[in-house]
Amino acid sequence: MSETRIITLVVFGVLVIGMFGIIGWAARRTHSASDFFTAGRSISGFQNGLAIAGDFMSAGTFLGTTGLIYLYGFDGTLILVAAIFSFLPLLFLLAERLRNGGAFTLAEVLSLRFPDPTVRAVTAASSLVVSLLYLFAQLVGAGILLQALSGLSFSTAVIITGGLMTVYVAFGGMLGATWVMIIKAIILLFVGVIMSAAILSHTGWSFAALVRDASAVHPKGLEYAAPGLLLPSVHPVDILSYGLVYMLGTAGLPHVLIRFFTVKDGTAARRSLGWAMGAMGLFFLMVVILGLGARLLLTGDAATLASGVGGNLVAPVLAGVLGGGLETPFGAICIALIAGVSFLTILAVVSGLLISASGAVAHDIFAGVFWRGQANIEKREPTVARLSAVVVGILATAASIAIGSGFNVTFLLGLAFLVAASANLPVLLCALFWRKFNRSGAILGLSGGVLVSLALIIASPIVLGAQAYLSLKYPAIISIPLGFAFCWLGSILGESKSGNFDELLVRTELGTFASAKP
Repeated sequence: MSETRIITLVVFGVLVIGMFGIIGWAARRTHSASDFFTAGRSISGFQNGLAIAGDFMSAGTFLGTTGLIYLYGFDGTLILVAAIFSFLPLLFLLAERLRNGGAFTLAEVLSLRFPDPTVRAVTAASSLVVSLLYLFAQLVGAGILLQALSGLSFSTAVIITGGLMTVYVAFGGMLGATWVMIIKAIILLFVGVIMSAAILSHTGWSFAALVRDASAVHPKGLEYAAPGLLLPSVHPVDILSYGLVYMLGTAGLPHVLIRFFTVKDGTAARRSLGWAMGAMGLFFLMVVILGLGARLLLTGDAATLASGVGGNLVAPVLAGVLGGGLETPFGAICIALIAGVSFLTILAVVSGLLISASGAVAHDIFAGVFWRGQANIEKREPTVARLSAVVVGILATAASIAIGSGFNVTFLLGLAFLVAASANLPVLLCALFWRKFNRSGAILGLSGGVLVSLALIIASPIVLGAQAYLSLKYPAIISIPLGFAFCWLGSILGESKSGNFDELLVRTELGTFASAKP
């Protein structure tokens, strides 16, 4: 595999150099805070849809979910179903309203309702927590995967990913990060189509035959095509809670929400979700084909290698087999291409997360709290935004190395989704739709949601294993209602002033004053 790893690094280098061309182009067009955080609102609905889809067409999906389907069949597809359904709250409740608000960040949307520095600071802190948890998980996962795919050490892989991420964001801003995401999505779709076609050609272009033949070679037979292999003893409540984490957590992720601020109007924001769901649906279908195809085609040493590292090597190994064999020159090139694309996938996702984190620091904490009311904020903000990206990027890279490859990445991802679903989403929905919601409800909802999420995930089997106080791995079914309860309790016990509800309602529904600064 040493020759394959050399080719992998060469492919990765070519892709990175190509992306630097995009970043240089974007840097020449990034001057103001609006350019840095929202790409000057110049992204079309189609482009934004591909970028959103690119965020979910991650290495975790391409490598991890393909591996889960290879190992567990039907159960491995559950995360794909949850991901598709996660766009429904965004489509029907948030996308158009958020864009009509004319803001740059989630905290700024809430500041339209409550023009109070405390609310903005607490919202920024919650957004920063979610972004950093997600970023840590991605960087740790990047280190583990790149170590396996390229032979680099864990620390070196994290430093390379973190360094490139920081450069991409500091110079290219949202415009650069968006186009990196778009190109990554196009490459993944192209790779998926080629590999899926090669697999289906083995079964007479019949998906039903693929499922039947893959089940026939699995040790569990037809059980492979039915639920139960991955979650054999899970109570239905746990499955429901698992689905809620992804379905509602996605609607509260800051790096997903800020994508709607990059388009020209609310209609484009809504349409971008349609394009995103179409691209994701096609890609997820191909992931299912890849997982089933790997079960059918991988045998001997290839099957043993694919089963390692939690099944994360299934896609590269499958590419090698489809290319003629792991030891053949073309097979090695195919493995290297898939590994290189996976590198780019990781890089694109962490760049989007860093944009969100730097926005919370520069636009919300510095511009919205520390410099509130001062003159010339717009002239200073782009510089602070770039510095924030560099500082946050360095800290995130160092923290990820300190966390190490032995840390439970699932814990970080689960906590990020729980906080997003239990703190950010309840407060955002209450601010947009509940007239009696007030400043105290926002502060208690955010802080209470974060603390409850942390406590519940620590008490779950993800952290405590068999000694857990809860049987639910993802206790969203408890934390999300508590998040809304904190919003209600704070509003009942706190001051009666409900903020600028009418102004926010008109602005988010009609786009009136959308270009005005809050």
